[in-house]
Order: sequence, then structure tokens, then C-alpha cells
Amino acid sequence: MSVGLGLLFSIVAVVASVATGVFGYSYALEHARAVQVNGGIAFGVAMLAAGLAIVAIHAFDD
Repeated sequence: MSVGLGLLFSIVAVVASVATGVFGYSYALEHARAVQVNGGIAFGVAMLAAGLAIVAIHAFDD
């Protein structure tokens, strides 16, 4: 169970990290405030998912 949850949250963290980069690049080109907010939300999701991945790996360690 630890591998499955850890992998799931790790994938979510990587996808959210990529989204942070994409939104940051879009903000650099378009200077749209909504894109900057979306980048901040994606960063928060990435940090939360990474933390949950670490917790899942350690909590369900056999």
C-alpha cells in the first residue's frame, strides 16, 4: 500500500510541478494575473502531494 500511495502522490506532485512551470511561463508571456494565481495553486498542490507521498511511504512501511 505504501508503494501505491507514494507513487500516486509522487505523480500528482510531478504533474503539479510541471503545471507550475507552465503557468509561470504563460505569465511571463501574457502578464495575466489569473495565470499567476493558477501557478500558485499548482505549487501548493505540488508541495501538499509531495508531503503526503512521504507520509504514505513512512506510515505504511512494512
